[in-house]
Amino acid sequence: MSTFGYRRELSKYEDIDEDELLASLTEEELKELERELEDIEPDRNLPVGQRQKSLTEKTPTGTFSREALMAYWERETKKLLEKERLGACEKDSEQEEDNSEELQEECFTESNSEVSEEAYTEEDDEEEDEEENEDESDDENEEEQNAAAGRHSDHVRHKKCNGAKDNESFLNGHDGKDSDNRSSKSSAIHPCGNPTVIEDALEKVRSNDPDTTEVNLNNIENITSQMLIQFSQALRDNTMVKSFSLANTHADDNVAIAIAGMLKVNQHITSLNIESNFITGKGVLAIMRALQHNKVLTELRFHNQRHIMGSQVEMDIVKLLKENTTLVKLGYHFDLAGPRMSMTSILTRNMDKQRQKRMQEQRQQESGCDGAINPKTKVLQKGTPRSSPYVSPKSSPWSSPKLPKKALPVKCQPSAPA
Repeated sequence: MSTFGYRRELSKYEDIDEDELLASLTEEELKELERELEDIEPDRNLPVGQRQKSLTEKTPTGTFSREALMAYWERETKKLLEKERLGACEKDSEQEEDNSEELQEECFTESNSEVSEEAYTEEDDEEEDEEENEDESDDENEEEQNAAAGRHSDHVRHKKCNGAKDNESFLNGHDGKDSDNRSSKSSAIHPCGNPTVIEDALEKVRSNDPDTTEVNLNNIENITSQMLIQFSQALRDNTMVKSFSLANTHADDNVAIAIAGMLKVNQHITSLNIESNFITGKGVLAIMRALQHNKVLTELRFHNQRHIMGSQVEMDIVKLLKENTTLVKLGYHFDLAGPRMSMTSILTRNMDKQRQKRMQEQRQQESGCDGAINPKTKVLQKGTPRSSPYVSPKSSPWSSPKLPKKALPVKCQPSAPA
């Protein structure tokens, strides 16, 4: 047996009794030894994915449920979406509240520490009571001054916060007195440049205001889906609004379904814009099914959604819009070439039908009813030139110069036969 290399070191372990060595190990050491041996030589009968041992020490709370896991993920996703809808103003108010609480805690801990230090010095140094009393009085005066300064700074902060809130409410078209009412109504503060006041616009839509022909809610970040659903329900009975736009308002499938229900009833809206939202294929298909009952909408835009539509949804869109004859503009880019070409042909067909309809109406107006003169033909009749009051010029007394007649060429006739 060669003693070269590491075998020299192994020779001293040949006479060791393994049973005695294992008997001297504790339970923790035996468990650790088993783990090491399993890692060195795992069980070959197990699949590769099950050879790795669980390193968590927590006991399982129950069996695995895929449905419960999916429901948990859906709840967490909804929470994330709700957090995205929160405005920066709420975050600022929370930070200010946290800062005020930290300041109060610091003052409280400083006062407690000073009191404990004073008690300790009184117990240890009884001989220097007078000096300590003087020092304590000075410290108390300083503490009172600091506390007064802190109260003043807190008061100034509260004033600034209230002033900022009042300014925001003034910019949104409300007074500071109505701030509590607006918070209870879940109104949206939108520093996005859109001047629309949500509550006023909703009231005008509900009252069927004749001056309100367009509802523009684009880029209002803090508007809730419930408010958008209320707009859709209010537009069911409205006969004045012609355009409804809610691009980039975090609208989801519930809002899309409410809009679909509105399109089935409303026969006055001609333009709808729902671009840059969180609508999936389910909500888009609901709107497309509603267009089978709508004969007025001519423009629809739903591009740039957060979720991809997919090839099946695009083919279903084309199938549902084959029977529609009024849609002329569609704001969506199809990924598949087949649905894209089919949609182009459908829109071209609708444009031709609209053109033919306009030409037929013009002909009916020109022909008139019961001998009535069409205003367009009347204008044409007024614009036609009349006959001249002057007579046509007389013939000239001088004869026109005659040209000499040219001699006609004589044809050669063949000689008669003898």
